[in-house]
Amino acid sequence: MQIRTPDQWRAKDAAHVIHPNTMLGLHEQNGGLMIQSAHGSTLIDIEGKEYLDGIGALWLTNVGYGRPELADAAAAQMKELPFWSLFWSYGHTKAVELAERLAQLAPPGLSHTFFTSGGSEANESSMKIARLYHVRRGQPDRTVILALDQAYHGVSYGAMSATGIAAVRTNFAPFLTDVTHVPTPHPYRAGPEAASTALEALEQQIRQIGPKRVAALMLEPIGGVGGLIDLPDEYIRGARALCDRYGILLIIDEVICGFGRTGTWFGIEHSGVIPDIISCAKGITSGYFPLGASIIHDRVYAVIKGEPTDYFNHGFTYSGHPVGCAVALANIDLIEREELGARAVAMGAYLRERLLARANPHIAQIRGKGLMLGVQLAQNPATRQDPIDPEAHKKVEAGCRAEGVLLRALLGYTIAISPPLVITEPELDRIVDVLDRNIRRVFTGG
Repeated sequence: MQIRTPDQWRAKDAAHVIHPNTMLGLHEQNGGLMIQSAHGSTLIDIEGKEYLDGIGALWLTNVGYGRPELADAAAAQMKELPFWSLFWSYGHTKAVELAERLAQLAPPGLSHTFFTSGGSEANESSMKIARLYHVRRGQPDRTVILALDQAYHGVSYGAMSATGIAAVRTNFAPFLTDVTHVPTPHPYRAGPEAASTALEALEQQIRQIGPKRVAALMLEPIGGVGGLIDLPDEYIRGARALCDRYGILLIIDEVICGFGRTGTWFGIEHSGVIPDIISCAKGITSGYFPLGASIIHDRVYAVIKGEPTDYFNHGFTYSGHPVGCAVALANIDLIEREELGARAVAMGAYLRERLLARANPHIAQIRGKGLMLGVQLAQNPATRQDPIDPEAHKKVEAGCRAEGVLLRALLGYTIAISPPLVITEPELDRIVDVLDRNIRRVFTGG
């Protein structure tokens, strides 16, 4: 690596790197946090300052930073077979091993995997597979994809079209046709009747569109970007029943919920529902290599494969990359061996307990499962009054960052906490202390 001063690195960054989801002009002026190295749950920037990673980068460093097991798996695979394709009838053993392992971990019947490079591609693929399924069944008019109006499914055009968050979609219209958004059963905004009200709206929308035109419903068990929205089990089960009633496929977006983060291999397991398709990524390699997947139920695969001469004309250059598959296998071994799913449950309960013990007057609700929690901020929780300052959650995030704790401000005045699953109790105590102090400072002006 070239030797440069921190200011020189920032200048080169501003000159050459386009950052995702960033105010580019402001970034060029002020620069940003540039990380040099990491270990466990700790990040170290180019000036040597340490930060506690309370967000798992992008919900994904499940096994923590600096795990030699994953580096060794990648290096060994690069030496043996750095790349080979799964196109046509080619293949390699690591893709087979990983697909077999996913079939063992996923809910019963989900035993066929199509590999991608990440979450957006996985959701894009799941949507295409749903449409193909209905074409193969002789119902080509079933093209409509239903998704929640506060959902986030990615930034490729299909996945972005399914995303309901207006801020993500701004400037990029027109979107994919035949995608319709339905109300989100928000546990805080909609209250105790959230599930039943949203299910009524969902069925009404299906009937309005015409049941024989709807291909699939896409749901996140816990929606991240939209405000850490933990879908009620009642809603997920009711949605599954509606899909069954009207011949609609259920796609579950597990991109941020999977691989131990909520305590189980997949977030959908908490509801007991078996989906038709699961999209996953991120935690599948803990971010050590770009990889995603659409895991397909047997009953869906039996239809999409068609006749022996039917063509499955969908694929990505890096589908089933052998290095990514090797890293994923090593990552899954780590999660299993160290029982990180159980650890996520225990540490998540500890974190929730410590937050509640602070009795912060501006915390209205704590949502989520395992180590995927959202802290709902309010001016007055008793009346559900939102903060008077519309930037309150962002100021809380900035204050925590200044103290060396990285958290994430989400839509709806929510602070997300999703650290590596290897985080310790003292580190969680630090998160609670810093977060509590900054919420009080922002809301009281102290």
